[in-house]
Amino acid sequence: MIDLLLVLLNLILACSLFSWKRQICEITRQIGEEDRKLRISLSNKYIENLADTINEKNDLEQKTKIQMIQEKEQLQQSIANISHDIRTPLTSIQGYLVLLKSCERKEEQEHYLSIIQAKADYLTELLQIFYDLSLIDREAYILEVEKLDINRIVTDCLIDKYNELKERTPIIKTENAPVWITGNTVVCKRIIENLITNTIRYANDYIEIVIDDNGIYKIKNTTSELKNIDVDMLFQKFYTVDTSRSNGNVGLGLYIVRELLDKIEGGIKGIQYKNNVLTISVYFKLYH
Repeated sequence: MIDLLLVLLNLILACSLFSWKRQICEITRQIGEEDRKLRISLSNKYIENLADTINEKNDLEQKTKIQMIQEKEQLQQSIANISHDIRTPLTSIQGYLVLLKSCERKEEQEHYLSIIQAKADYLTELLQIFYDLSLIDREAYILEVEKLDINRIVTDCLIDKYNELKERTPIIKTENAPVWITGNTVVCKRIIENLITNTIRYANDYIEIVIDDNGIYKIKNTTSELKNIDVDMLFQKFYTVDTSRSNGNVGLGLYIVRELLDKIEGGIKGIQYKNNVLTISVYFKLYH
């Protein structure tokens, strides 16, 4: 009887051990499958990352290609613009020279000569702009900087622009003491001249210039000619509100301002056009 019970117990134990073994094997199998799934998951994740990298590279190449096409189109447009801007006053000068030869009255001659002089001045200004542009585009263009009083530079520029200002007398708000900046005399004068020229071109009757002791130059003017203006584009190359370019604006003056400011560690502080008032603020590096 006891032997029978021992046999039964061994049988039950054997069955139990077999059952446990099966369960252990099943668990091991499941763990193995989970590991395999994990490896597959990791493998898929790697493939996804690789695919993302390839897609990003393709997107970058596509954007670069589009950018190159746009730059090519911009260059072609720029060449056309420059050709137009030079050819127009030259054609006008040639026409007035013909009239000048045929007329005998002194008053008419003086009138035609004054027009020719104005066209020649405009051509000189254009050549200066294109010269500035060629210097800016040179990566090796290095400027010698010195200690300058921005108040004095603004005053000199306003004196030079006196005839162009005509009846418009700017309101000037500045510090009583000099505001010393680090810059280059020729470059700083070109920056201020271009900003004043842009203001004169579009101003109605009010012009205000502010210079503070932080080296910030702000010029403000009222105008009703900038209804379609995109202030974010004002300092971009060849951007002009007048697409016909009939007012003599070639769309380079403010672009040159931005690039020259960058050369002397200055920059654009802000642009605002509100209630027919255009405000442009730039900053210069203070001298320490």
